[in-house]
Amino acid sequence: MRLSGSYLDGRSPTPHPVAIWREVHELVFTDGMSTRRYPLPDVEFEAGLPGLPDKLLLPDGSVIEVSDPVGCRQLLGRLPLADRALEWLHSGWKGLGLLFALAAVTAGLAYRYGLPWLAETAARHTPITVEKLMADQTLRLLDQTRTLRPSHLAPARQRALQALLEQAAPAHSAYRYQLTLADAPAIGPNAFALPGGTVMMTDQLVRQANSDDELFAVLAHEAGHVEHRHGLRGVIQYGGLSLAVSLLTGDSSSILVLAPLMLADMKYSRDFEREADRFAFQRLTATGRSPCLLGGFLARLAAREEASPLLTSHPGTKERRHPDGQRCPPG
Repeated sequence: MRLSGSYLDGRSPTPHPVAIWREVHELVFTDGMSTRRYPLPDVEFEAGLPGLPDKLLLPDGSVIEVSDPVGCRQLLGRLPLADRALEWLHSGWKGLGLLFALAAVTAGLAYRYGLPWLAETAARHTPITVEKLMADQTLRLLDQTRTLRPSHLAPARQRALQALLEQAAPAHSAYRYQLTLADAPAIGPNAFALPGGTVMMTDQLVRQANSDDELFAVLAHEAGHVEHRHGLRGVIQYGGLSLAVSLLTGDSSSILVLAPLMLADMKYSRDFEREADRFAFQRLTATGRSPCLLGGFLARLAAREEASPLLTSHPGTKERRHPDGQRCPPG
C-alpha cells in the first residue's frame, strides 16, 4: 500500500512530493532520488482538522502531510476497529461472503433460541385475563365457522369430565380450568388447549376412550400446554418480535386481534409436545395411573386413522409410547 504525501524538512517552507509505504515495522518514504526509513514507534501521528491533511511527525523534526486520512491511519495501524473491518470487507468478495455467513448464522440462532426465549418472557408477563380473552375469541371464531356444535353428552357426564379435568390439573394452579365439550364430526376425536385454562374436547374423542383414565391422560396433556403457556408462546413466536415487545410493554391489543386466527389453526412444536407429555406422565404417576395410558390411547386412535390432523401431527413416538424408559403394552 503506497500513499502520496508532502514532505517538509523543517528548514525550507517548500513541500516535496513523496511516496510513503510501510515495511514490517518501518515507515518508508522516497522523493524519487533518496529513500528514508523510520521505526514506526518513533513516528508520531497528528490528526488534521476537517479539510486539512493528517501529519506524520518524524523524529528528526521533519513532517509528512497526508491528505488520505483513512489510508494514513491504516498505514500506521491506527485505524479504528469499525473502519478496519469496513476496509477489510471492501478488500474483496471473501470479506462480504463471511459477512453474509455471519448474518445468516446470527439470524438462525436468533430464530432458534432468541425468539423462543423472548416469547417465553413475554408470556410470563402477560396477565391470565388476556389469555382468557384470547380463548373466548377463538371459541367464538370456531362457533362462527360452524365447526363446533353443542355436545350430545348428558349433563351428568359433562360434569364428570369437568371434574376429571380439574383432577388432571395441578392442585395449586393459577388457572381456573374450564372444559368445553362439543360435537365436531368434521374434526373427529380431538382435544386441544387454549390459553387461560380452557380445554376443548370433542364427543368423538370421549366415545373412543376405553376408560376415563385414558381421558384423564389426554386432559393432563392439555393441562400441560396450559401450564407452560404453549398457546400464548406459539402465537408470540409466529407473530414475531413486534408482538413480543407489545406484550412486554403492556399493550395486548395486537395479540387479541391475531391470536384467535392463529390458535384456531395452531400445531404445537415437538418441543412443546414433549413438555406437555412430561407434565401428563407426572400427573398420571402422581394420581396412581399408568404413564403408558397417553401413548397407548393416541397410538390406538392413529392406528384407526380416526384422529384429526392435530393429533396425528405428533404421533406416538418411542418416548411417548415408553415414557421414562418403561415398557408399555401395545396401544
